[in-house]
Amino acid sequence: MNEADYALGYAEAELRRLTTQAQLIDPITRRFLEAAGIGKGMRVLDIGSGAGDVAFLCREMVGTTGEVVGTDVSVSSVERATLRAKEANTSRVSFRHGDAAELDFEQPFDAVVGRYVLQFLPDPARSLRRIVRHLRPEGIVAFHELDWDGARSSPSSPTYDRVCNWLSRTIEAAGAQARLGTRLASVFEDAGLPAPNLRLEAVIGSGPRALEVAHLVTDLVETQLPTMERLGIAASSEIGHPTLLDRILSEAGRSGTLMGRSEVGAWTTKPD
Repeated sequence: MNEADYALGYAEAELRRLTTQAQLIDPITRRFLEAAGIGKGMRVLDIGSGAGDVAFLCREMVGTTGEVVGTDVSVSSVERATLRAKEANTSRVSFRHGDAAELDFEQPFDAVVGRYVLQFLPDPARSLRRIVRHLRPEGIVAFHELDWDGARSSPSSPTYDRVCNWLSRTIEAAGAQARLGTRLASVFEDAGLPAPNLRLEAVIGSGPRALEVAHLVTDLVETQLPTMERLGIAASSEIGHPTLLDRILSEAGRSGTLMGRSEVGAWTTKPD
């Protein structure tokens, strides 16, 4: 994977969006990783770290006797994550620039994890096969990916549903996979791994709590608007971003429910 493969880009606004998103999504990722067996004292490799959110989450889980190494193909992302670690005075977590499938490490890891990363790889199974060589035998492989088909509203909020469709089409047109989450089992098996355990969650909200779900899509629209226009998926005038959030919430009303994209966790262990 190289920097150009990440369909959502590495602009400062996108890095900020990832950090904001993490506040809502981290609890889901934590549950996936706990179920996978990530725990105290482990040495964990985080793939596609971005601003470092999953690496910092893993750092909490492995404790002071564990270690987390995050990797990313973006220099700016690695610099931002490293700065965050320094500002938080967080020890036992570090970041390296490069493709984890190509990098070498002095010691094997107890676990390889990643969130929203396999969907951006040209051949996720091939990359995963090369990444797991960094694992010790019976090491844990755990990934959290998305399926945008899960995003919907009830009763229908036409604007929310339309925006989710635009975003899904933008991700696909930019070269990524918007529905990889529910295909993780085949990715793992094609990578030579045992069939994984699977779990699905979603961010869902009704009334005032619908605000969090709506922000997941409107914040992404803000960073992806140039790409959406360039690809001919939607025009700025059609999207109307300044009023988009208010229109979605108005349509949902006091009793409408917004459901976010499907959050899918998959985990297994490397064969002996």
